[in-house]
Amino acid sequence: MSVLPRRELWLFIAVVVLWGVNWPMMKMALAELNFWVFRSYCIAAGLFWFVGYNLKMGIPLGLPREHWGRMLICALCNVAGWNILSAAGLNMLPSGRAGILAYTMPLWVVLLSRFMMNEVLTKTRLTAITLGMAGIALLLVDEFQVLKSAPIGALLMVGAGLVWAVGIILFKGFPKEIPTTTLMIWSFMLGGWPIVLGLVILGHGPWLPTATSAWAGLLFNVVIVFGFCWFAWNELVRALPAQVTGISSLAVPIVGFGSGMLLLGEKPRPFDYVALLAIVAAVSLVLKPARAKS
Repeated sequence: MSVLPRRELWLFIAVVVLWGVNWPMMKMALAELNFWVFRSYCIAAGLFWFVGYNLKMGIPLGLPREHWGRMLICALCNVAGWNILSAAGLNMLPSGRAGILAYTMPLWVVLLSRFMMNEVLTKTRLTAITLGMAGIALLLVDEFQVLKSAPIGALLMVGAGLVWAVGIILFKGFPKEIPTTTLMIWSFMLGGWPIVLGLVILGHGPWLPTATSAWAGLLFNVVIVFGFCWFAWNELVRALPAQVTGISSLAVPIVGFGSGMLLLGEKPRPFDYVALLAIVAAVSLVLKPARAKS
């Protein structure tokens, strides 16, 4: 079992809760806003927060030249690839729940970290990823006909999980001396332009929401998700083994379903409870708070 330092434990809890709550919040925002409009606001907000933070704290904005290649590929995976592939996939799938396919990401992280970073695949982690993927399958048990009717959409969602995993592996390769906020600035700069291009070509509809719920969803994303969650997530990526980060992210859809029930009145199914237990067991296997030194 992995030992999770106290700071990383609190960052993990914050990310899981806030990203989980963001599932229904995004639905509220996208009920009125075009995806490209919505995501362009998010990218612009992320740049604003991190540039402002670096300038206020006197943190350098520049990235050493030798890291530009890695950063370009990393940004295209984490920002452009993830957002565009997942949006395209969801547009082809009639059920929003089918988007859970993107959480095949932990499986890809486990495999990629084994061969690209030589991380040891222990029995505990193998058990955890097996339980986690079983939980994902159970969450989708009623969606298999949906996925069969839209195979391209399903493949795009799996592809979104794969590029997300590649981005995680690449992000871990940056030296610890480069601040995470600086890396986030260049992630949004280099990965955000395809989304802005999509806005120019495909953006339509209102530029601002009208309903209170849609405003809440938009503000939650531009302030909380892109102002804190992206930073916290990438701090965890840099601090923890890639396999632990990937497997622990499986807790996000569980919180998402719980908040969906509270905020949107969604009804759980019997399989959801079994999936909950499987995913909680998977996360528990790889996370353990560090004991305070006496």
